[in-house]
Amino acid sequence: MFVLHVGPHKTATTWLQHNFHANARALEDAGWFYPQTGERVRVAHHDLSDNADEILDDASAKVAEIRRIAERARSQGLNLLLSSEGFRNWKPAHIARLRDLVGQEMRIVYCLRDPASLLYSFWAQQIKTGQKRSFPAFRKQHFKAGKKSRILNPMIEVRQLARITGSSLTLLVYDEIRRRNLDIFDVFVADILGLAPLPHVEEGSTSNERLPLELAEFMRLMLIRAGDWRSFSDVNIGRMFHHFLDEGVRRDIIAKVSAVPDARASIDVRRGHPVIRRAERQLLAGHRMRMVPQPESEKLFLDGVQDCAFYRQNRLLADPAVTTLLDDMSHVFRPRGPRVLLANSARSLLIGWRRLVKRVRG
Repeated sequence: MFVLHVGPHKTATTWLQHNFHANARALEDAGWFYPQTGERVRVAHHDLSDNADEILDDASAKVAEIRRIAERARSQGLNLLLSSEGFRNWKPAHIARLRDLVGQEMRIVYCLRDPASLLYSFWAQQIKTGQKRSFPAFRKQHFKAGKKSRILNPMIEVRQLARITGSSLTLLVYDEIRRRNLDIFDVFVADILGLAPLPHVEEGSTSNERLPLELAEFMRLMLIRAGDWRSFSDVNIGRMFHHFLDEGVRRDIIAKVSAVPDARASIDVRRGHPVIRRAERQLLAGHRMRMVPQPESEKLFLDGVQDCAFYRQNRLLADPAVTTLLDDMSHVFRPRGPRVLLANSARSLLIGWRRLVKRVRG
């Protein structure tokens, strides 16, 4: 059996990947191979999911690595588990090619989460990786063409994954799992892998914690000032803040942003919106038997409205305390400044070390 976990983002993927990685030996003892091949992110398989077209080139390094992984699993009589959100961006031809290279029966695992809460959570997550839009602008962008939004309309991805021949599709139901007070890793281990419970990594150790809103909004203003962050840093701004700002500075940012008069506001995302409810009906009607756990009612997502708080950008930029702090932080994280150069160098060295270890392991 070959299980391909494709995410998407903000459905506890980082939690799952850290636990898979931490339990790699136990998984292998139980018949599952979770390759420790990550270079860019050590606990997941993002390097394999990057640059999908390489999978179609028989002479590519990606194909050679997948063949090595598949051969190790086959020679030891192991099932294979791969996990990366990047696989959800692959076309059916890419996934079918991966299936053929692995040469085992493939089960694709996709997690469904309430689109309204997913939209808000994904917006905050994207700020850490360089997204600069305010939440109202982000919301408007997705609802403008709601049927085409992969967040608001998960049927786009589910329909495509379900059509891949020679594979089966399982839908983990994020909100049903939470309603039952279950842990998604426990559900995955029991219902997908068919194993007894495995230990969890320590809570809070996954380095992908949700930022306080004030810190996220301040980070967004920093990105606007910086321009194209990726043009001078290989390390995203979320990791820069995590590694270079101590708790005192973080508390100061939160205090100054939250103190700006009339800056905090909120906007609703209606779960009753036709796009969301239509997707819910289609999922239940056409894919209910693929769902784990099985929904206990005709409700797949949550009810009511999602209240989404944000800060008005113009109010923050008009506040002297916030602008002074932005000036200070812009100096700390200035392009080609010592901290940015150090972070880029450390990242390059770490990736190089992981690549070397992987080659030594074979």
